[in-house]
Amino acid sequence: MDLPDFNAMNLTLEMTAADYPVCQTWKEGAEDSVFQLANVFLVLGFMGGSGLYGLLYMLTLLTLGFFCASIWSWADACTTDGFLWNFALFGVCVGQLVHVSYRLRNVTFDKEFQELYNSMFKKLGVSLSHFGKIVACCDGDLQTLEKDHCFAMEGKTAIEKLSVLLSGRMVVTVNGEFLHYIHPFQFLDSPEWDSLRPSEEGVFQVTLRAESRCRYVAWRRKKLYLLFAKHRYIARVFALVVRNDIAEKLFSLNDKAFDSSGHRYDLRLPSYCHMSTTLFFSTLAPLHTASPGGVVGLAMEHNTTSCTEWEGTHHLLFHLGNLSLLLALVIPTTLSLHMTLLRVLLMTGCSFFIAWAALYRCNLDVMVWNVVFLLVNFMHFFFLLYKRRPIKIDRELKSVYKRMFEPLHVREALFQRLTGQFCTIQTLKKGQVYAAEDKTSVDERLSILLKGKMKVSYRGHFLHNIYTNAFIDSPEFRSTEMHRGEKFQVTITAEENCKFLCWTRERLTYFLESDTFLNEVFRYLIGKDITNKLYSLNDPTLSDKEVKKMERQPSLCSQMSMMQMRNSMGSTSDTDDVLNQILRGSSTGSSLQKSPASKSSSVMKPIEEGMEDDVFEESHPPDSRHSPSTPIEEV
Repeated sequence: MDLPDFNAMNLTLEMTAADYPVCQTWKEGAEDSVFQLANVFLVLGFMGGSGLYGLLYMLTLLTLGFFCASIWSWADACTTDGFLWNFALFGVCVGQLVHVSYRLRNVTFDKEFQELYNSMFKKLGVSLSHFGKIVACCDGDLQTLEKDHCFAMEGKTAIEKLSVLLSGRMVVTVNGEFLHYIHPFQFLDSPEWDSLRPSEEGVFQVTLRAESRCRYVAWRRKKLYLLFAKHRYIARVFALVVRNDIAEKLFSLNDKAFDSSGHRYDLRLPSYCHMSTTLFFSTLAPLHTASPGGVVGLAMEHNTTSCTEWEGTHHLLFHLGNLSLLLALVIPTTLSLHMTLLRVLLMTGCSFFIAWAALYRCNLDVMVWNVVFLLVNFMHFFFLLYKRRPIKIDRELKSVYKRMFEPLHVREALFQRLTGQFCTIQTLKKGQVYAAEDKTSVDERLSILLKGKMKVSYRGHFLHNIYTNAFIDSPEFRSTEMHRGEKFQVTITAEENCKFLCWTRERLTYFLESDTFLNEVFRYLIGKDITNKLYSLNDPTLSDKEVKKMERQPSLCSQMSMMQMRNSMGSTSDTDDVLNQILRGSSTGSSLQKSPASKSSSVMKPIEEGMEDDVFEESHPPDSRHSPSTPIEEV
């Protein structure tokens, strides 16, 4: 008796996975053009990169690919489960594509906001989503100021916002005397903003007037502090750009301050200030696969041989492959490991399809295309792993990286490049001099203190201390970028055994020119460090972690305020005479003065600011501002 022909009887529905024979004869001929087109779209889609625009590219092509595959499964392959899987994958891609497009719509801005992002935030690596939160904090409103109208009047206008000029030009005056201009993409009121704690109120001590029609964006203080409390990264970025803006304004004014020999004065010296110095520090206190897919709207000729008989269900490997693809495509795009998990599941699905095509389907086209998919996804996966590889940072440099560079999203690999070839770690014993006034050249190096403490003095008079994770010679580096051949105007001495990271200035400058992002980070970090040093002129123990163990030394400049510095830097008086008068009167010293233009607010609770941009700690009474209980490590 002859055995029945099961293939002719179309009994594949009753067959189990074990009944599938291993391929001995491969299918003759290639699949049709729709199948090939679907796979071309899929392989192009799998080549897409990370980021919102990379996802948009990938999902668009995958949507086209799975749509083509759905058409092929329905009209040519005649497989019910193949069509259902491809159509499900097509639907998921459409959903993800709509979601990514919506996210991109949320981070597109008006022309002026886009220019603000490109000029101030993009180079620092701030993402569009973070910038969207910054724009939302000001409700996306732009303000207009007509020519000769005043943005603020000294002694009258309250300090209640932070603003950036977008177009036009403003002039800053004090008592009718010109100070400086404010140009587009500079803060209008950074000294005022940074001079007051969240719990304080104050008024402008300068007049800001529009020289032409101006457009600017303004953030309310309270809303901005609430944003800082929710997003610490945004707070660090604002502390960086605000303090750098202050440093640039002071350096532009410092061009007027020369000594008798024609050299510019060090910014930390009070040589350009009037003797009415009780206001000096009042206004600038702390700152801060695959299955083939489809084409949308594809104009194709209908298959002349429509399916009359549909195939039965495919092998389990086919369903596992499609399930892997489905899981890969439904992973939320907002997940931090989204791209890594996506590539892993795509490779898993391709592996199942290769095994299915080679062992049970006997289809060379399917197997070859999935091998290509597997290779493309593997290369992307390997690149993602390479970017996330652990980078070993020297133990002595970890504190600098964690404190200064990691919060600004500088990757370990980039930091290792910066410190691996272009710098050395040097030491100084207690009492040794890092730089001597009028002797040491400022052109040789730039250093960050890793361990110990240094003292900065001028003609034997104490100015301020330098602590760990701070630049040693940032004022000299910034002030002499365009003026070489100058000498230190202060003496920097090691008060303890010190260790510092030292770059050769010429090689560092050359390296930074090759990396725009790192160059911007360095520029802002130096600007912020300079402003921090100016703060410490008022309270030398402000940033000391062991303030209990220190004697509070009165600084030569502790009687001055930052706004008084800015307001008086336009003076053309004989700076040497003023300096000599201050030096003679510095022996008395004076404690930290409260600004007469500011008062405590009963509406807004004070926020403890232990150091720099740390405005997120639990509230404390106002008199605990310099409490030693707030360690620097909390930042």
